[in-house]
Formats: sequence, C-alpha cells, structure tokens
Amino acid sequence: MARSKKQEALRFLMVFLITIGVLASLRHLFNLFVPPYENGKPKDEKADSLKILMAETPVSEADFSCEEPQVLAPNAVKQKESKMQIVEKDTTESADEENDSLILALEDSLRQDSINRRNTALFRQSGKIWDYDECLPDTQDQHIISAMEHGIQPVATHRAVLWKARRHQLVSISGSPFFVVEKMNYSMPYLVPKAKDLLTTISLNFLDSLRSKGQKPYLPIVTSALRSTLDVKKLTRNNRNATENSCHSYGTTFDITYSRYMPLTGIPTPVDSAEWKRSELKLTLAEVLFDLRNEGKCYVKHEHRQPCFHITVR
Repeated sequence: MARSKKQEALRFLMVFLITIGVLASLRHLFNLFVPPYENGKPKDEKADSLKILMAETPVSEADFSCEEPQVLAPNAVKQKESKMQIVEKDTTESADEENDSLILALEDSLRQDSINRRNTALFRQSGKIWDYDECLPDTQDQHIISAMEHGIQPVATHRAVLWKARRHQLVSISGSPFFVVEKMNYSMPYLVPKAKDLLTTISLNFLDSLRSKGQKPYLPIVTSALRSTLDVKKLTRNNRNATENSCHSYGTTFDITYSRYMPLTGIPTPVDSAEWKRSELKLTLAEVLFDLRNEGKCYVKHEHRQPCFHITVR
C-alpha cells in the first residue's frame, strides 16, 4: 500500500515536470512567431532601435551628400603634409627676406644720408660744386656726338688697334708719371692724341689743386679707355648696362675712378683709402673737371653704377 502511494507521487511529479516543459516550449514558440503588441498594434522593434540610433547620432548636411567621401592614401597624406610644411617654410623665408631687404634699405638710406651730409659740408667749402649730378650732367648723346667728331672709326680687334697706333692715329697712355692706368679687362690703354692731352691736363690740374689746398699729392687712376668691337660685345654679354654704340670705341673717352687714388709712393695705405680722404679727393677732382667742362674742353658724366667720372674730349 505504501509502495503504491510512492509510485503515484513520482508519477504526479513526472506529469508536472512534463507539463511545465511543454508550456515553456509553447511560450518560446509563441514569442518567435507572434510580434509583440503595443496599444493594439504590432510593435516594430527594428524601427524603434533605428529611431534610438538616429536620436543619439548628430546629422549634418554632409550626411545627405551624394558624393563619396575622399579617403587619402598614406602617401597622399604625407605629400599634403610636406606641401603644407613647404608653404609654411616659403612664407617664413619670404618674411625673412623682406625683413633683410628692409634692413638693407635702411642701412643704405642711413649711409646715403651720411654721405649727403659729408658732401654738403664739403660743398660749402668748395664754392664750385654743389651737387655731382647737377654739376657734371652730360648725357650719352652728347658724349657720342663728340666721340664721332674727334675719334677714329671703331675697330674690330686688338690687332687693328695696334695697327692704328703704329700709324700714330692712337697713342698709348701707359707709363705716364701723372696718372695711373689700371689693368683693363674690356679695353686697351690707347686714346687719340687729343684725348691723351686732356687726360694729362686733368692730372696736372688735380695735383696742383691738391698742393694749393695743402693736401698730399695723389694720382688719378684710369679704369677704362679704348674698346674694340669685340670688347664691346664681351662687355654687353656680361653687363646689361653696357651699350653697343659705346663712346669708348672711338678712342676719345676714358673713365677715372673717384673711389681710389694712388699716392706718389705707389703703395696705397689704409689712411689713403679712408672714406673721408676719398670724399675730399673726389671733390677736388670734380672741381677740376667742372672747370675744364665750363671751358668747353670735355663732356663729363658722374656715374653711379660704376664709381667713376665718364669723360669725353671735345
């Protein structure tokens, strides 16, 4: 009797467990195939999740663009960064160059002001020269007309120059005790006799003016004289300011530098090359040229690009 009750209890437990399992299985199947309802309508969980995602993510106009996003390759990124660095470097260099140019311009301005003040003080003592450009202003046209009138026909080579020298159409200016002829790269130390006489007169008057002022004697230095056609072509290739129809081709024109002078000892010293000394010597030389120009002996141009007096005989 006791065994039968135990068997019935086990049977009831098995039936109960089986019933619970069946109900759990049915509920699981019901949840898979039947969508949940909300307010009497099926609830769309995917739509709800999409709405939540859109609410959390900010939307911009670029998200609605039809263009595909540009993805730069690693090399392209490096090139872009290098270009940006180059632009920044160029900007920095241009700014530095601009600052350097401003500094140089300021230094040139201060130097020019100093020169102008010194020249003004010297001009007050002169009585003849008040401005180099205004007192010695002769143009290239004036020089070339006088050169064509008193000079030779331009020659092509140095051999032709020597040929004319043997026929006394040209004379050498080397070895004079009254002036110094510098080594010439684009010309030869030859002039027509009238031009050499003018050069000698300038040198003698310069020495006499220095003596009358109580200054030490110095010799002027000639830097350029006769140029052949070949010399002119070489010079025009190397110097944009040179002209093919040069006054120097006629043997009537020469240049005397105003930045250097030679003492009678023939050995320049630091004192002789001092700037204040050069200014006084330049003024004295300009006074000599100013007087000869007013006498109708020559045309004179005060040059700036090359520190010299450009002189043509008349």
